[in-house]
Formats: sequence, structure tokens, C-alpha cells
Amino acid sequence: MDDIVGLRLKFESRLAENVDKMKKIRPFTQLQRLLNEYGYFEGARRLINGKETSGLADLILVGKSHLSIEYLALSEEFQSLFTDGELKKCRRKLGCSK
Repeated sequence: MDDIVGLRLKFESRLAENVDKMKKIRPFTQLQRLLNEYGYFEGARRLINGKETSGLADLILVGKSHLSIEYLALSEEFQSLFTDGELKKCRRKLGCSK
């Protein structure tokens, strides 16, 4: 299997686990709809490149930003799946300076 394909599958699997945990906070219906429509990886990229969402704000408010798509994309393991511009957007949305 191509390394990038394997890494994408791992990202999607980790994101699915995080979404299950997010749903214990609130339903995240729009996020689930987006992921169902475009797939977990493409849906994540669309969310990163889109406008700010209340979902991320809700996660930050309850101290669970580590479950966010942005946080996952910025993890060392998955950074290679995203463009520099997308990673910059993730940092901005999370308020990171790194």
C-alpha cells in the first residue's frame, strides 16, 4: 500500500475516534454530515479551508481542542498530508504560534 494512502487511512481512523468522543460533548451534526458527504479526509480539508466553526470554539471551551481536526492535522504524524497553507490556517484557528 502506498505510504500516503496508509497515512490518510490512519488519519481518517483517528478522526473517526475523535468524532465519537466529540459527540459526548454535543451532536456535531453538521460536522458528521460534511464527513459523510465528502469522506473523512476530504471533509477535514474542507473544514480546515472553510470559515471558523462553532464546533472548534465549543471544543476549546471545554478543554478538548485536542479532539479537533485542526489539532490532528498539526500533529507531527499527519502534517505531511496537508499543505503549508492548511497547516497555517489550523494554527490560526487554534491560536497557536508554532
